[in-house]
Amino acid sequence: MKTQIYLWAASLCLLLTLCGSGVKKKGDLEVIPLEAALEKQKGLKVSDCFKKVRYVPLETTNNCLVGRGALAQILGDYIVVISEMNLCHLFDKQTGRFIRSVGRVGQGPGECQSLRGGWQNPHNKLFYFPGWKKDWHVYQADGRLNHTWRPSIRPGEFPTFAAYDYLDAEVNVSYYSETDKQPARLIAFKGDEPIYEQVLPLGMGNKEVEADEIALLSVRKGGTCNVMVLKRKNGKCSLMPYGNINFWHGGKELYFKQPYNDTIYRVSPKMELQPVRLLDLGAYEWPFDERFEEKKDAIYPASFLESKDIILFRFITNVYDEEKHLTYNALYRKADGIVKVSPFKEKIIDDRNGFLPLQPLFVSPEGEYADILPADEVVAWFEEHAGKTGIPAEVATLKKVSEEDNPVVVIME
Repeated sequence: MKTQIYLWAASLCLLLTLCGSGVKKKGDLEVIPLEAALEKQKGLKVSDCFKKVRYVPLETTNNCLVGRGALAQILGDYIVVISEMNLCHLFDKQTGRFIRSVGRVGQGPGECQSLRGGWQNPHNKLFYFPGWKKDWHVYQADGRLNHTWRPSIRPGEFPTFAAYDYLDAEVNVSYYSETDKQPARLIAFKGDEPIYEQVLPLGMGNKEVEADEIALLSVRKGGTCNVMVLKRKNGKCSLMPYGNINFWHGGKELYFKQPYNDTIYRVSPKMELQPVRLLDLGAYEWPFDERFEEKKDAIYPASFLESKDIILFRFITNVYDEEKHLTYNALYRKADGIVKVSPFKEKIIDDRNGFLPLQPLFVSPEGEYADILPADEVVAWFEEHAGKTGIPAEVATLKKVSEEDNPVVVIME
């Protein structure tokens, strides 16, 4: 099957010609013309992406202090906030009331290496946090430890890696990068044991780099997933995703993209890969065979946030260059095929409420995007706009937020 997938993607890359407007297609495959959008950058606005914006100030007590640098996520009726202090707090999605904390960091039984870098499964409301021995401590939403997941297939030694996600309530999936003995592959697990395996079209037995060849490490920020640059002693470089860069969900569907392959696949329950979209990178394409070479302005996709109507994703250009690398936001609207690109640092301008710009870093299966606004930035905005009239009621209510309060979570649909 891997051969069929490879030939399908390769033939599309050779035959594709884009013209006109609206949704681009080749057969059943949607095409996202990213090259054209990058060369004609436009600022992203809330009205481009969302129909609803709601603000939820989080309750502030000594038991649930969040601080700056936190990540907000949505899990059913919960707002999940994971702070840089390695705390995971649950708040009520409607009121912002603090409910409880989940997970704990430490080296005792059931304690985690970190509460960042894991995931939640909305099918069973379980939280997966990385342990210390390439295992995962699984917590329930009521705060109790459910079990420790020890997948029987482990990733190879650094700098090979694995990315994990869920397929449904019972099955987890993993992407394993190639090693000196194994090709890149997808594996589905039920419990600790594998039930399906899919060898991937790229990376057949080509290990990225040996650990003793590394001379320098640096990190590029790519939204929810950073990318580690490994500079080798011979002057060449390679990349290692720092987080789950390969899987994402759109409603009930699981999607997958392998590095240096411009095709996006839908993953079936039996690990079959159905091509559904193609990123048309044009002159910015970065072929697999050239992955160790510096490619000026080559596009490296870093994360995808998909809902029923849009895909909001991030990509990095000049990723090997310490000074010139840039991260971008990109929007793909499914209904009309519109693609817009703007620098990540500019965020998404709030043209609906005229309030602080947004940078959603999460989307739930129900299509709820989430961002988090630090309290001091909210206070500063009202101070700067002291004489402003006509402020929407949902924004005006945030005047009660003080600098010492927990942040405000923004939910967009």
